[in-house]
Amino acid sequence: MAMGNDRSGEAAGAVAAVFDRTLLNDYSMQNHDLAAEILNLFLVQLPVMLEALAAAATQTEWSFATHTLKGSAAAVGALRLQQLAAELEAMPFPGDGNVRLLRVQAVRTAAADLRRAARQAYPGPA
Repeated sequence: MAMGNDRSGEAAGAVAAVFDRTLLNDYSMQNHDLAAEILNLFLVQLPVMLEALAAAATQTEWSFATHTLKGSAAAVGALRLQQLAAELEAMPFPGDGNVRLLRVQAVRTAAADLRRAARQAYPGPA
């Protein structure tokens, strides 16, 4: 079951849920403490990944940052972040600073949504 899902009608059907706790629990063999630790480690590293994305100055750096975020998000069940990173990875490097800023802001918003969903699912540090 996906937590934090805010789909509203057919038009939003392609929008991924914020956080899939079941997926993380499956990856952590139903060990609540392990799941919480894995998620916390991801949340600690998330600002570094976001900064790498924001600082990307070439197609190679952009691809590396989006690919890293996509894989890491997938590993913890951060579905919306994973989906957004995959979409950005498939796009050409946004050379225009304003376009890049808008794309990075969308990722930061999804990251904030994940933090809220994670705190609900696993209260404690992070």
